[in-house]
Amino acid sequence: MISDMRKAPFPYFGGKRDAASVVWAALGDVSHYVEPFFGSGAVLLNRPHPANRTYFSETVNDADGLLINFHRSVQWSPELTAEAASWPVTEADKHARSCFVLSAANTLDLEHLMGDPHWHDPVLAGWWVWCVCVSIGGFGMGGPWWPDTDGRLKKWAKGEPRPPVGVSRQIPHLGDDGQGINHAGTREPGVPRGTPHLIGGGRGVNAPQLREPGVSREIPHLGDDGKGVNHAGTREFGVGGEPEFHPMTMPQLTAWFRYLSARLRHVRILNGDWARAVGNSSALTLPVRQGKTPAGVFLDPPYVGAETMYREDTPVAEAVAHWAVSKDTDPRWRIVAAGYADDTTHNIYLDAGWTEVEWFKEGYLKGGYGTDATRDRLYLNPRCLQPADTDTPTLFDTED
Repeated sequence: MISDMRKAPFPYFGGKRDAASVVWAALGDVSHYVEPFFGSGAVLLNRPHPANRTYFSETVNDADGLLINFHRSVQWSPELTAEAASWPVTEADKHARSCFVLSAANTLDLEHLMGDPHWHDPVLAGWWVWCVCVSIGGFGMGGPWWPDTDGRLKKWAKGEPRPPVGVSRQIPHLGDDGQGINHAGTREPGVPRGTPHLIGGGRGVNAPQLREPGVSREIPHLGDDGKGVNHAGTREFGVGGEPEFHPMTMPQLTAWFRYLSARLRHVRILNGDWARAVGNSSALTLPVRQGKTPAGVFLDPPYVGAETMYREDTPVAEAVAHWAVSKDTDPRWRIVAAGYADDTTHNIYLDAGWTEVEWFKEGYLKGGYGTDATRDRLYLNPRCLQPADTDTPTLFDTED
């Protein structure tokens, strides 16, 4: 069983789930929350305040169309997305689906996201999240393998005219019991492994009495509760029963996607440049302009030097930092930014008088971080709530 559905159903490099409590302690219960680099959505999904409230709004953005299509598909079609995502881990399908998904991303199919606010492709979304969960390292980072004109997977040699995209022919992720949608918590009890019934002449649909030639014109068997495939033992107790097997679409996965659909019901999802999400017309909603609360912004751009870990790898961290510190004198902005302690954005924030928070805790080595986790920092602008202003000051205590 999935113990906590407030998380993305896929691994994501640089996810901030463990930092979410610090972010929200600093932002407070703002009337408008903006996340220009949404990624896995870990901070939004772990917001401690009630969701979908009147006069409270949440706006997120990401440049990766495959990621946004997944979030929109879960928002609009959770069951269909779960059906497409629920599939055994197979090496052949890993390569075939990866090629299909990347082909869709590179043939402008995802331009529908910008042209139609309701457009989404739940099959593409389900296959994308499945590919992410069975891939070792980042998905879609490129490789020499791509189908040839006959549809056969081929390794394209250096110097040979080749398609603009490609995949790596690594084996599927096998290092543990599964990740994301394949996590052990999504599994139901399987099919019993008993051998077929071999004693006697057969039973049920294989009973000897069923072997006579021809068709009898007798009335149906009515002498008891049924026999063979109609035997009473074949009946379920309706909703809430406990069958010994589950369908191809795992029930826990469907429940997870339904939860995410409800949580994202009123979240506005943008697909494009980060700056559009934090423009005055987008971020400064009516309650913010009326002075009820500042706009709360969480900035988590690809870190300086780590851009290649993302499909959309344009360096933007320094531009984000300069924009953020430019809002220091405006009381309408409450901003938390993420970065490395030793990259070029560190001094930009500290020179502007921002508060540095080392949220890493011993033992936190997951999500693709490795030892880089010790470098991770959050930076709080002067408008953020400080420990004395919150009900949970221990969130800022990095000693334990």
